[in-house]
Amino acid sequence: MGLGMLKLARRSANHVQHDEESCRRSIKLDRRKDHLRAMRYSFTRKRRKGPRRHIEIHHEHYVDLHEPILFFITIGILVLCVVDAFFTLTILGRGGEEVNPFMKVLLERDVLLFFVVKFVLTSVFLIFTVIHKRFRLFNRISGYQILYTVFGLYIALVIYEIYLLSL
Repeated sequence: MGLGMLKLARRSANHVQHDEESCRRSIKLDRRKDHLRAMRYSFTRKRRKGPRRHIEIHHEHYVDLHEPILFFITIGILVLCVVDAFFTLTILGRGGEEVNPFMKVLLERDVLLFFVVKFVLTSVFLIFTVIHKRFRLFNRISGYQILYTVFGLYIALVIYEIYLLSL
């Protein structure tokens, strides 16, 4: 075997050995498979308050850390959702009528089903909107604006229901 072939054989053997080591290392250190570690990390070491790169500043991006006001707005919407459901049931008990056809069908089937579906739909909407708070709908409306608008509309709805209950 010539000198060139010997060097090639050594290089090939080292390459195979290196690939085996990196494969073992990647299997051992594959963070994607340790879900609990990833969740712990995301709850305790939140890093991304803004875009990761300078060029993303004017583009839509995800963040790990959310402003405290979003927490209060989100909890407020959920509380108003429950209050709305309670007031709706009270108004219906006094002879009122549900105007939302989807919710009307649910109410006719089961009151608990109505409440669960209303709460779950609101929760899924909130999770999706908070995750996408920096994205724009139709290149105009941000997730922030959607959340503040829904919060305001829920407050108006609850005030209207209080008015109906006072009649």
